[in-house]
Amino acid sequence: MDLTRFKRLDLFPRPTPLQELPRFQKALGCKPRIFMKRDDLTQSGLGGNKNRKLDFIMADAISQGSDVVITLGGVQSNHCRQTLAVATQLGIECHLILQGEKPAVKQGNLLYNTIVGAKIHFVPEDGDMDEAARDLIAELEKQDRKPYLIPVGGSTPLGALGYVESTKEVIEQAEQLGVSLGHAFLATGSAGTQAGAEVEAREKCPSMKIHGVSVSRDAESQKKSVAQMTNRVYALLGVDKTVDPADIIVHDEYYGGKYAVPTEAGNDAIRLVAQIEAILLDPVYTGKAMSGMIDMLRKGLLDDAEAVLFFHTGGYPAVFAYAEHFQNG
Repeated sequence: MDLTRFKRLDLFPRPTPLQELPRFQKALGCKPRIFMKRDDLTQSGLGGNKNRKLDFIMADAISQGSDVVITLGGVQSNHCRQTLAVATQLGIECHLILQGEKPAVKQGNLLYNTIVGAKIHFVPEDGDMDEAARDLIAELEKQDRKPYLIPVGGSTPLGALGYVESTKEVIEQAEQLGVSLGHAFLATGSAGTQAGAEVEAREKCPSMKIHGVSVSRDAESQKKSVAQMTNRVYALLGVDKTVDPADIIVHDEYYGGKYAVPTEAGNDAIRLVAQIEAILLDPVYTGKAMSGMIDMLRKGLLDDAEAVLFFHTGGYPAVFAYAEHFQNG
């Protein structure tokens, strides 16, 4: 896909590494080779997948003359952390609307946000973040400001182009290495990351199946969300194609039934990857996604592939907000 007609900021060097994990493969005793796309190394705000989305989204905000950005998420939102970092680097004021109670002690992403100087607005668990955003926009506009609202996760068709790009890099890197990737795993929540990957994989590497491991909802609901976003990305690119929910792969067995609540399998995956590869995952997204890939590898369900891919989408600062789960290594 040609993305050159879309404005972007070039926030980080490309491509991010595609790293083989042979020791991890040996530890699992699995047939396929294992590769990891290191999108945790995208620099701004301690790295992560949202920087790819923000590269396009923040370019749009600047082109519209915005002088303040607003975004939403959970108290430990990786997206909010990275949005704050990019906005700060650009000299743009940033407001974060966070769902949940203000903790007595700030840790993880929230600690980072506080140090960097975000303007934080807490909304109760049963509150309406969208209403809070509308009220904040109205207040800022009365001050003659030009606010730009970024949805949860930066999941817009424009933001999803970041994962069209990341998947394009993966395909080119795999070709250079002479390796065939049969399955690719990623954490799927607000749908933009999986949607972008779906678009590029279907166009350039249809033999690579994209597996979304849900972090927040049942598979059928997530498939609908991903399909809708995928079709919006196709429309943005001017591609006359669509997908149905039935075309999307989502696994909902690994998130534990509730967003942002760690699972034993997810925490075990974090420990295993850390102790073998010294790569840190997180309990909300990548740890759960990795637990799904590990389970399927151990069961031999991916043995039809020469190699499998894991998109490391970042998020490791959240580990420090869940310290009680990792006291025994």
